[in-house]
Amino acid sequence: MAPSRSGGRPSRTRPVRSTRTKVETYHEDTSADDDLDVEETINDNASRRSSVSLRPRTSSGIRRSYREDSSDVNFEDSSDDNGATAPDSHPPIQTPENVPASSQPAPAPTTSSSHHTSHTRPRDTNRPSRPSQTKSTKRTNEQAPKKALGQPLKKRARIDESEKIFIRSGVIPPWATLPYHILFDIFRRASYPLFYGKLVQRSKSTQWLLDVGLLCRQFLEPALAALYYSPPLVPVSKSFDLLDLLSKPQESLPINYAPKVKELHVDVQNVLVYKSGPQLGWFDLCKLIATAPQVHTIRLFHKHDFTVGIPARTINASKWVYPECLFSAIDERGIVLRSWDWNGRFMLDTPALLPFMLEKHQRAAFQRLKHLRLYHVNDLIKEDTPTLEFALAVSIRELPLLERLEFFECSLIAEHSLARLPSTLRSLTLINCNRVFPGWFTSYLECSGRELRELILCHNRHLDMGFITHLGEYCPKLERFKMDVSMHDLSSYHDMELHCDHLLTESQIPTWPETLREIELIQLKKLSRTTMESFFMSLVNAAPKLPHLRRLIIKVILNLGWRDRATFRERWIHRLETTFLRRSAPPDPNLRSLRKRTLHPVQPLAGGEPARPSSAGSEPPTPSKRQSVRLAQLKDSPSRSPSPSSHGEIRQGMCNVVKIRIDNQRPTETQFNEADFLDDERSGDEDWAGADWEPPDRHAW
Repeated sequence: MAPSRSGGRPSRTRPVRSTRTKVETYHEDTSADDDLDVEETINDNASRRSSVSLRPRTSSGIRRSYREDSSDVNFEDSSDDNGATAPDSHPPIQTPENVPASSQPAPAPTTSSSHHTSHTRPRDTNRPSRPSQTKSTKRTNEQAPKKALGQPLKKRARIDESEKIFIRSGVIPPWATLPYHILFDIFRRASYPLFYGKLVQRSKSTQWLLDVGLLCRQFLEPALAALYYSPPLVPVSKSFDLLDLLSKPQESLPINYAPKVKELHVDVQNVLVYKSGPQLGWFDLCKLIATAPQVHTIRLFHKHDFTVGIPARTINASKWVYPECLFSAIDERGIVLRSWDWNGRFMLDTPALLPFMLEKHQRAAFQRLKHLRLYHVNDLIKEDTPTLEFALAVSIRELPLLERLEFFECSLIAEHSLARLPSTLRSLTLINCNRVFPGWFTSYLECSGRELRELILCHNRHLDMGFITHLGEYCPKLERFKMDVSMHDLSSYHDMELHCDHLLTESQIPTWPETLREIELIQLKKLSRTTMESFFMSLVNAAPKLPHLRRLIIKVILNLGWRDRATFRERWIHRLETTFLRRSAPPDPNLRSLRKRTLHPVQPLAGGEPARPSSAGSEPPTPSKRQSVRLAQLKDSPSRSPSPSSHGEIRQGMCNVVKIRIDNQRPTETQFNEADFLDDERSGDEDWAGADWEPPDRHAW
């Protein structure tokens, strides 16, 4: 039934609901009633457009319009000032109601005389003309609603740096047909990390994995496997939910969740120490381990373990200590550990921890351990320290397959313990260990450093760089070398200085292993100009023997006049970048894939040799003789070697990152940069109306 008309003007008998403008998709069927509603809506819109189409036209046939764009800004809309849709929102569906008038087809002419009579007026020559454009603009501005106090005059354009122009082939890869293990590896790498230990909160990747798992049937199990590989146990209620899920008979569930749990990262202070209400109670870690037989990594940490520089005497023992049922559950389930953490916070004292540690390392669950971390293993009494050092080294040597060893603020790492560390270590990390002295550490590298691939030394107060003169000889397989000389001390002394006269002397020339891939030296200080020139020159001279180096980061604090320092900086930064920085541009990450080319079938030549396939529409390649010789030379060379420059200097030219910083700053523990002072975030006072409620007879301070 056509809509009724009153007074010659179109009117709608009822408003068009959102359900009547639903767009048909392949997920739903459209009934006859829905078609009738949509047709009725289109007829209403056509009638409304017909009234607008009777405006006077110009000689060129274009309608004359007096409507102006409103200057009001709708801050609730998701589009910016230019009409661009926000990157997080989807473009509106083009329904008959929201299609612009300019893009809609012109309505058919109406033959009804009454319709023309009701919408056309005889032209009166004595009637004044329409108001001017300025007057219309003034009336529009007067009718515009006034902005609230404190509201910006103009909405800031939204800038999304993530929007990039991608050149795609137009073909969607068959993601659903990929094998399970490939999808699992993709999801796990894309969602890392699921939990921020320092912030004690889960990341948004958890919800992302759940959304990806619901896309299709093939994504469900690999996405859930990536989620349960290292499940975030915060908030505490999620820990109880996980325990309840794993405690159920896995045969009754559509997915076997128990074997998917591989790592457990537990914040002891929030999960195990306190009771989670009268209904949940205390969380039982032993039961969780008993229901996860495939666990190979267990990390029990405290949130303050990530803070460097806390004095040992101010570290209080936790209310939670290592229970015996924890290790009994590991033994009963036959769990084979690969990574484990020992924390001095969870034992009453260090002398009690060391025998306890030795006894656990002798069990079958620890015999295949490859990664061990030790936190706050300190001797506060300072009595019989060599015996404790010897006990620590003996307990570590009970692990025959240990490859990675990390010490965080452990004062028991000294002369006797360093000398007895295993010689099979591939990675050694020392962070804020105040009893590591240069002579003892050099002796360790000489005896046990031949298998090291990674060496990380950060915030060690008494350790200088004298060992670097024999680094190439003592550590011939080293791939990553990192040293941070900045100090952290949260005690009342605030001792931020390096306890040595010189970090490196002029006579100490560094030697570099040929297998190095990363060199990162942070806040080098107590160095003279001559020493730094010798240090940089050693890198330049070793460039031909460092073909695998890809990252070079050096930050130096040099006490020179600003003119001399600027000259020194300009000279050596340019030289190091010229020597090591990659000259060819890296591949464009925005280029996802190449367009497919149709290859011609291989046609044999006259001499019997098959011809090279060429792309469709392209001419057969005709390489010159010079190009063939160059390609042959590149093919014969086993690997790319550094080439000499025009000045005779040898350039390595393979580093993707070369960052050299030379200044005389004294950085504090918390450094601020430009990003900390930008005013891009909303202040939170957008709803303020200009007046605050205050209690009577009081002042706001």
